Amino acid sequence: REVVEELLLSSHSAHSIICDSLKKVYPGKDGNPEKHAVRGLSLALPRGECFGMLGPNGAGKTTFINM
Repeated sequence: REVVEELLLSSHSAHSIICDSLKKVYPGKDGNPEKHAVRGLSLALPRGECFGMLGPNGAGKTTFINM
Protein backbone atom coordinates (compact mmCIF):
# COMPACT_ATOMS: atom_id res chain seq x y z
CA ARG A 1 0.00 0.00 0.00
CA GLU A 2 2.83 2.42 0.78
CA VAL A 3 4.31 1.77 -2.66
CA VAL A 4 0.97 2.61 -4.31
CA GLU A 5 0.75 5.88 -2.36
CA GLU A 6 4.27 6.84 -3.48
CA LEU A 7 3.37 6.09 -7.11
CA LEU A 8 0.26 8.28 -6.89
CA LEU A 9 2.40 11.20 -5.74
CA SER A 10 4.88 10.69 -8.58
CA SER A 11 4.29 12.67 -11.79
CA HIS A 12 5.93 9.99 -13.97
CA SER A 13 5.13 6.33 -13.54
CA ALA A 14 6.05 3.15 -15.40
CA HIS A 15 2.72 1.64 -14.37
CA SER A 16 -0.33 1.29 -16.60
CA ILE A 17 -2.83 0.89 -13.73
CA ILE A 18 -2.65 2.22 -10.18
CA CYS A 19 -5.52 1.69 -7.70
CA ASP A 20 -5.56 2.92 -4.10
CA SER A 21 -8.10 1.74 -1.52
CA LEU A 22 -10.63 0.65 -4.13
CA LYS A 23 -13.99 -0.51 -2.78
CA LYS A 24 -17.42 -1.62 -4.00
CA VAL A 25 -20.39 -1.89 -1.65
CA TYR A 26 -23.79 -3.25 -2.63
CA PRO A 27 -26.75 -1.89 -0.64
CA GLY A 28 -28.61 -4.22 1.68
CA LYS A 29 -31.99 -5.54 0.60
CA ASP A 30 -35.00 -6.62 2.65
CA GLY A 31 -33.40 -5.55 5.93
CA ASN A 32 -30.08 -7.30 5.24
CA PRO A 33 -26.82 -5.41 5.81
CA GLU A 34 -24.80 -4.00 2.91
CA LYS A 35 -22.38 -6.35 1.14
CA HIS A 36 -18.72 -5.37 0.71
CA ALA A 37 -17.66 -7.05 -2.55
CA VAL A 38 -14.26 -5.31 -2.72
CA ARG A 39 -12.67 -3.59 0.26
CA GLY A 40 -9.37 -1.70 0.44
CA LEU A 41 -7.78 -3.02 -2.77
CA SER A 42 -4.50 -1.27 -3.63
CA LEU A 43 -2.27 -2.37 -6.49
CA ALA A 44 0.10 -1.10 -9.17
CA LEU A 45 0.52 -2.93 -12.48
CA PRO A 46 3.74 -2.24 -14.41
CA ARG A 47 3.41 -1.60 -18.14
CA GLY A 48 3.75 -4.73 -20.25
CA GLU A 49 3.12 -7.12 -17.36
CA CYS A 50 0.53 -9.90 -17.33
CA PHE A 51 -1.81 -9.94 -14.32
CA GLY A 52 -4.03 -12.69 -12.94
CA MET A 53 -6.40 -12.90 -9.98
CA LEU A 54 -7.00 -16.06 -7.99
CA GLY A 55 -9.40 -16.55 -5.12
CA PRO A 56 -12.39 -18.47 -3.83
CA ASN A 57 -15.96 -18.00 -5.03
CA GLY A 58 -17.41 -14.74 -3.76
CA ALA A 59 -14.03 -13.07 -3.19
CA GLY A 60 -14.82 -10.10 -5.50
CA LYS A 61 -12.72 -11.05 -8.55
CA THR A 62 -15.44 -10.42 -11.14
CA THR A 63 -16.61 -7.27 -9.37
CA PHE A 64 -13.07 -5.89 -9.48
CA ILE A 65 -12.69 -6.67 -13.19
CA ASN A 66 -16.06 -5.02 -13.93
CA MET A 67 -15.04 -1.88 -12.08
